[in-house]
Amino acid sequence: MIQLNELPINKEYVKRKSTSFNFFHRRQQKVGPGALVGRYSLEDEIGRGGTGVVYRARDLRLERLVALKINYQEVGARSPGWGRLLREARLASALSHPSICTIYDVGEDGGLAYIAMEYIAGIRLSGLLVPAGLPNGLVNHFGRLISNAIAYAHEHGIIHGDIKPANAIATGSGQPKILDFGLAKHLSSIHADTAFSPSSSTDSGCAIGTFPYMAPEVLRGKRRGIWSDIWSLGVLLYELATGKLPFRGSTAFELATMIMISDPIPASREMPPVLREVICRCLRKEPHLRYHRAQEIAEELSRDSLPSLTACWREYTSSLGSC
Repeated sequence: MIQLNELPINKEYVKRKSTSFNFFHRRQQKVGPGALVGRYSLEDEIGRGGTGVVYRARDLRLERLVALKINYQEVGARSPGWGRLLREARLASALSHPSICTIYDVGEDGGLAYIAMEYIAGIRLSGLLVPAGLPNGLVNHFGRLISNAIAYAHEHGIIHGDIKPANAIATGSGQPKILDFGLAKHLSSIHADTAFSPSSSTDSGCAIGTFPYMAPEVLRGKRRGIWSDIWSLGVLLYELATGKLPFRGSTAFELATMIMISDPIPASREMPPVLREVICRCLRKEPHLRYHRAQEIAEELSRDSLPSLTACWREYTSSLGSC
């Protein structure tokens, strides 16, 4: 029997989040389209999440569009909010990959911390989801390119920690780009063969991330690593292919129980054998039975002979038919 105390709740974290949101709410009357934050003129709000809000903005110095992520939390030179934002910017800016959003700048203005990043005109993969799932060819291409990007991050010692459709965007040509490294973690020495030991606990002993995409061992308070990103990739692939999550529950406790002890819900549609095998292996409960490297996922998906991404994307966007 799974006990409630196996799902620890960081009450101080929840309290800080509430205080941070209240601060941001008070500042909202000053932050919005037309406002100036640093050297960035805000245009439209384009996203909102657990840690902040994102605006399309214009860099007045370089005269270009950017996406400006503004943190909910009031910051100072020594505040936890500033430290987390600075860490996110440093980790993400160390990566240069065609499927990872580029970071331009990080700063603070009047108590508001921000990250300026590449503005990507497109749609988040969560916005593409339909009840029947995406065409198999498109799922394969998205999965292969995102896995390649995650493998690149891992090779540079960075765990993403929050892989999900809402944190990836498809450009006008269908190229997926990974966003939001707010929960990313740097491992000083990381290699698939030696970093595969999820035995130590998280720093706080609390599971942090987006619940439906969190690996069983993370829900139990173990540290995140390559293995947990691999699990999240499996959930993402399943959801893109079926339009649904592989584990479901009416409460957080029920969902956590399903993730930790149950098999994925059988898919209601036919999938190519390669895609089905990749998803099944990513979602093994035991971390050592999953892929050891994200690159292996990309290589497995490359075994399927498919039309080009451009052809699949064009056909999908023009007719919403099968690729």
